Amino acid sequence: MIAKSEELRRSLNEINNLLQALRSLGARDDQEREEIEVLEQSRRSIVNLLESRRKQNRLPVVSLQAWRDGSLVAPPFAAERYAAVAQANQPASGAPRPYRVS
Repeated sequence: MIAKSEELRRSLNEINNLLQALRSLGARDDQEREEIEVLEQSRRSIVNLLESRRKQNRLPVVSLQAWRDGSLVAPPFAAERYAAVAQANQPASGAPRPYRVS
């Protein structure tokens, strides 16, 4: 199931309320600390997902016909994201070819 952004925002609000309540009570044992940590990880995941969706929604929409005709220009790739792929595909001359690890 894929959650809609509005559902994720509601979940984020609920997690924030739970975290606030748990922190105000104070963690008494390891189990409560682990529950707070799991909630914080869930919160970070949801925030990251919402941010990536927001960025994705800002990208321009292209027409299917232009895609079929091949008239689209390839989007520029982020160097950080594709540096490892580029290095593996085109290693520097004289350098040993890196092995692919799965």
